[in-house]
Amino acid sequence: MQTLKKGLIFFSVTAAMLSAMPASWAQDIDSRKQMRIIVPYSAGGTSDILGRKLAEELGNRLDRTVIVENRAGAGGSIGTEATVRADADGTTILLHSGAIATEPALKASLPYDVTKDLTIVTTAVEGPFALLVGNDVPVKTVKELVTYAKANPGSVNFGTPGIGTSVHLASELFKVKAGLDLVHVPYKGASAALTGLMGGEIQVVIDPLATAKRYSEDGRVRGLAITSAARSDLWPDMPTVAESGVPDYSSAVWYGLYVPAATPGDVVKRLNKEFVDILHSDSMKAWLTSQGMEPVANSTDEARTYLLTDIDQWKEVVKASGIPVQ
Repeated sequence: MQTLKKGLIFFSVTAAMLSAMPASWAQDIDSRKQMRIIVPYSAGGTSDILGRKLAEELGNRLDRTVIVENRAGAGGSIGTEATVRADADGTTILLHSGAIATEPALKASLPYDVTKDLTIVTTAVEGPFALLVGNDVPVKTVKELVTYAKANPGSVNFGTPGIGTSVHLASELFKVKAGLDLVHVPYKGASAALTGLMGGEIQVVIDPLATAKRYSEDGRVRGLAITSAARSDLWPDMPTVAESGVPDYSSAVWYGLYVPAATPGDVVKRLNKEFVDILHSDSMKAWLTSQGMEPVANSTDEARTYLLTDIDQWKEVVKASGIPVQ
């Protein structure tokens, strides 16, 4: 009888301890709380569409509902700050574009430090840009464009959807890496810049690959190269800018997944595994291709290196280009 009592006491104490243990000790995500992916932009855009697809796939894998919460405003800062201040238990995940890496260069102050207040789970996807010229520009390769621009300093214009946009920064990076004197012409949107290119108002545009490929194949503009570090399956016969004569050049639209910095390591590891498996699935790859994107799905260490490298790169570009810091 005494042995039975001791056994019951041990069982009760153990059960109580287990119930009080953080979910992370069980290498799992708290099933008692609603999981959410915060998208720091309005509904309907690329971030939102990608966020909802990832939420659906993650929910299916975990057999629970994962909602998308749009927290738009301040160029993504509102949603990012909401994530920083959320419970660090794996139930709040931020999906942010590469703009999270340009913020430290473009903004004089932020209410958080992305390198200290967030942990990146994985670099989820990339969407390359393409370097385009107008049909009246007498070049057919990147090397020829560089030669032409150097022979006509200050006379070659490049268009962007606006100051501080990802396309603007990618274009400024091209200027810096190639050592060119190009004139920036900001438009109100990417489509307006393409119209300007086709009309001869400007000579160069860097544009998201999906649109650029379509316009190039239609003969409305001339595609010279893609901007990612490696060739893309989305346009396999198009060389990269780097291999075409501008070494070390690389720029792309990318999206990363983040959690609050204090999130336990085993929870981060679990989330990384789930998202990597999702992004490498055949069905997800097919869906991403239809959206003009490709999976990256790297480890947390690789993702952090990717983020830090991008932050440093854009600080250098903003300084070299004289882009005003807000």
